Formats: sequence, structure tokens, C-alpha cells
Amino acid sequence: MQNAKATKIPILTYHSIDESGSVISTTPKVFQRQMEFLSKTGYNVVSLNNFLKHSFKGNPLPPKSIVLTFDDGFQNFYTTAFPVLEKYDFKATVFLVTDYCGKHNNWAGNPSEFPPSKILSWREIKELSDSGIEFGAHTRTHPDLTRISGVQIESEITESKSAIEDALGNEVTTFAYPFGRFNSSAKQVVEKMFKAACSTNLGKVNRSSDFFLLERVDTYYLSNPKIFSSLSSKTFDRYLWFRQSLRDFKSLISRN
Repeated sequence: MQNAKATKIPILTYHSIDESGSVISTTPKVFQRQMEFLSKTGYNVVSLNNFLKHSFKGNPLPPKSIVLTFDDGFQNFYTTAFPVLEKYDFKATVFLVTDYCGKHNNWAGNPSEFPPSKILSWREIKELSDSGIEFGAHTRTHPDLTRISGVQIESEITESKSAIEDALGNEVTTFAYPFGRFNSSAKQVVEKMFKAACSTNLGKVNRSSDFFLLERVDTYYLSNPKIFSSLSSKTFDRYLWFRQSLRDFKSLISRN
């Protein structure tokens, strides 16, 4: 099944909850404020797998439903984000770079202003899983999947899935493309191994969405509380369209 049945569901993308000010960072204060807003204004925060179950069955989710995802699996999810999520009884999905669990984010491509940071240990991952946090795969080593061989693509994707399943004893059904980059070979492997995959394309999931290229909303664009508070509005949808158009334009210019 390729088309999502739910209409206009935002999937938010967080990475690290820290004070570094990098493009992949959200400060603890901002994160707390955002979760408090979702709670006070009646948002229905569902897990990614719960969203998928509704979508596959054709059952629309309640109005103001939203999904929270965290890429890379930084340890500050355990120390900083999870206590806030637990306070509001919110679920989330964390995408793990499995070869780096219990280590630091020493893969290539990190923002220059982002400091070396700890990644969740398997003990912490198990504890979080037992508390209701979902885990998806984000490859073994966080490569650009468009720059490696087909054999390497297969290894990166399938072995990351197996590592999480072996550690937790649960089926891993979701994936996120590192840097949001993929090609037909990577997508074909993902389609064989998972029920859905998240992209970095800006937008909300809608009836025409591809389950293996689910749109998300990077929280880099949401630090302004006025913008975050407009999540359910048509103005916000236009804002996302404008931001994605700028991305597309910059990408076009860079190729020429």
C-alpha cells in the first residue's frame, strides 16, 4: 500500500536537545515549551507505528494528531527529552545509527558547529523501549546512501534493522534515510524490509504521500513560538510550501 489515508498529519523531526545552537539542535527550554503547548492545546500525540496502523486500516486519526520523531539517537533524548515526554504521556520514535550506539556521533557530515555528542547505549535503549518509546533504523554508520554501492546499501539498512531487533526482541518496521538522501536502490531495499520510511521533504503527510518517503517537519523551522503555535493552520501549510520551494530552488542552483 503506497498512499497514506490520514489527511495532513505533521511528523516533527528532532535531532539533539542541547544548547549548542546548531542546525540540528533544539534547546531544552524550547523543547519543553513546545511539548507544553501540544499538551495544553489538545494535540493527539501518537507514535509513528500507531499512525501507520490507522493509515493501513483506512481509519482517520482524530483532528490535531501529530507524530514526534528523533533522528540519530543522541543520549540527550534519554536525559532531557524523555522526562518531558513522560510528563505529558507522549510517545515518540527514535531512529538509531546502530554501530554508534554507546559511542559518539563520529560519522561524516555532522554540522561543523555541533559538538561531539554521546549516542544512546543499548541499556538506555532497552529501558526506553520498555517505557513505550519506539525505535526505527537509521543505518549502521549514517552514510549518504546515494554515494555507496548496492552491497553497502543492503548491509547498512538490513544490519541496522537486525541489530535493533536482536537488542529489543521487537520487530523494527520504520526507517529514516540519513541526510534524507536516497536513490532507487536504497528505496527498494527499504520497501522490502520496512512498512514505512521517513524523508526530509518538508510537509505534512496527506492522502497522496508515499509511505516510503513520508514528509516531515524539521523543528529547525519551528523555534519561533508563533510558527509552532500555527501547526494546524493553513498559514502553516503555506509556510512549509514556501520553505520547501526555497530548498528546491537552492538545490537547483547548486546543480547548475
